[in-house]
Amino acid sequence: MGQIKERDYMFDTFRGLLMWSIPISHFTRVAGHFSAASLSGIVYITINVFVMQAFVFLSGYFSKKPDRARQTAFHTFLWPYILCIPFFYFVRKIIWGAAAIDLSVPPFALWYLFALFFYRFFLKDYIKIPYIFEISMVTYLFAGMVPYFSSEFALGRMVSYFPFFLLGYFCTEDHLRKLRSLRRAHCIVLGTVLLGFSCILAFFGDQFPVGYYLLKSPAVELGIAWYWDIAGRMLIFFLACGWIVLMLNILPNRMNYVAYVGMNTMPIYILHLIVRYLVKKYGITFGILPDNVFVYYFMIFALAGLCVFVFSSKPVVKLYDIIVEGSYRILLFLLSKFSALMGIVHRPLSASANAVINLIGRAGGKSTD
Repeated sequence: MGQIKERDYMFDTFRGLLMWSIPISHFTRVAGHFSAASLSGIVYITINVFVMQAFVFLSGYFSKKPDRARQTAFHTFLWPYILCIPFFYFVRKIIWGAAAIDLSVPPFALWYLFALFFYRFFLKDYIKIPYIFEISMVTYLFAGMVPYFSSEFALGRMVSYFPFFLLGYFCTEDHLRKLRSLRRAHCIVLGTVLLGFSCILAFFGDQFPVGYYLLKSPAVELGIAWYWDIAGRMLIFFLACGWIVLMLNILPNRMNYVAYVGMNTMPIYILHLIVRYLVKKYGITFGILPDNVFVYYFMIFALAGLCVFVFSSKPVVKLYDIIVEGSYRILLFLLSKFSALMGIVHRPLSASANAVINLIGRAGGKSTD
């Protein structure tokens, strides 16, 4: 009998660390006191050159069964996305007093669910295309010159993060074993180089506005020359790969709290956006603490940690599962009833249609006589 494969908690720890980084990134940008040429800029750039790339890489790595990926794509990604559209409409309405629904533009940060649905649903089709990874890389490098690759339908991000999904999908256990073979000294050097690039980009990367690192808009919208856009995309690709390799080597593979967080990322990813809206409106201190740069940095990390702690707690995770899974079961029930109704009316409708066709045929035959 085959042995049961032991779970590698490094992947869960990796996801947990990435999930904690996302609210840090969001709060850093909207909480005030943000400047690209500062510690906040270094933090923001460091996170955004690799966090979503790493999330997509891990999703690709765990999509080795294309049929299974297609079967679960709607349930896992598109259904929560559909539920979130009206939910965040009312959240914005309550907080801002005004809101709108634009189905052509995924709500803030929810593009990730939208993109992963397409990555996984069509996986079994596009992996048959020869040189699909090479095609995705060329498209990625030149995507900034295509005006249609913008925030509409998240096309800019879908194209820009697609190579990382394919990297994960084509990454085998043997590849992973080799990637995780760095020694401690190598990791220190690699980490130093990566942080060094974040500092350089923050203080000397005037060619790239901080919004550029999200890879969601054409270069012309950001005022970036085409050659700087290609150079920036090449740099981001290598930085993202470097951070992924570093994390694969330094994160532990045993169960821990961060690994637990990594097992429950979806409620955090969705619900922390409510806190982001509140921070954007009321500030990081909510008028309770002094508003200075020291409080700013403390509150960013503290509030991000609080979001992770609360939204990954068992009651919140259970409530999320009840809402998402319960509504999905209701959807399946309604679809089954609709299918049954269609089955009932199918036979008489088919008989009526055949009778009409035969009648028309006889009438046509008489007219020719």
